[in-house]
Formats: sequence, C-alpha cells, structure tokens
Amino acid sequence: MARLLIVFFVCAVGYQSYHLYFGEQGVKRQEELAKQIAYQERINLRLKHRNQALRAQVHDLRQGEEAVEEHVRSELQYIKDGEVFYRMVNKK
Repeated sequence: MARLLIVFFVCAVGYQSYHLYFGEQGVKRQEELAKQIAYQERINLRLKHRNQALRAQVHDLRQGEEAVEEHVRSELQYIKDGEVFYRMVNKK
C-alpha cells in the first residue's frame, strides 16, 4: 500500500512539474513571451527615434522659408536665379 501511495505521489508531482514547465502558462511560455517583448521594445525604440527625427524635420519645415528652401535644394536639386550649377561627371 505504501509503495502504491509513493508511486501515485511521484506521478502526481511529475504531472504537475510537466505542466508547470511545458503547460500553456508554464515557464517555457513565459520565456518565449519575454523574448517577444524584448524584440518588440527594440523595434519600438527604433521607431521612436525615427519619429523624433521626423518631428524635428516637420518643425524645421514649419519654421520658415529657409528650411523649406534647404529641403527643396537638397532633395530636388533646385538652384536659385543667378546661380551656376556645375555637375562633375567621372570618366569611366
């Protein structure tokens, strides 16, 4: 009878241990979720920095014509009246 009781308790502890580690709310699942959270936090931080840069750019563009002019000249290669544009081409 004692052996049967010991076997029962060993099986019960084994069953509970299995579910504690591999179950739906187990340790293994918690580790996976912690990794997913860390990954998402890295993505969020990168996007936060990008948003701050975009906000700064929008703020600069709203401040005045100088920022708009600088943006247009750098992105669209515009030149002012009276300026001379030189293009350097490498020979191959």
